[in-house]
Amino acid sequence: MKNAYVVKLGNLYFKEKESILFRNYRYKMTNSLNDASICKCFDSAKKTAEEIGGKVYKINLVED
Repeated sequence: MKNAYVVKLGNLYFKEKESILFRNYRYKMTNSLNDASICKCFDSAKKTAEEIGGKVYKINLVED
């Protein structure tokens, strides 16, 4: 993966967005980078960060 991004809010990482009633969403967060959602597209990560008030961070993935 060439570029990878995560969204962080304080000490938590964005995990997933879950739809609830009437076009409302619930955002699930995690304190582990291993459980965070990895975005390939900066624009997608930026949109999520703007929705939750977080910041986008570029990360380096290491293959085992």
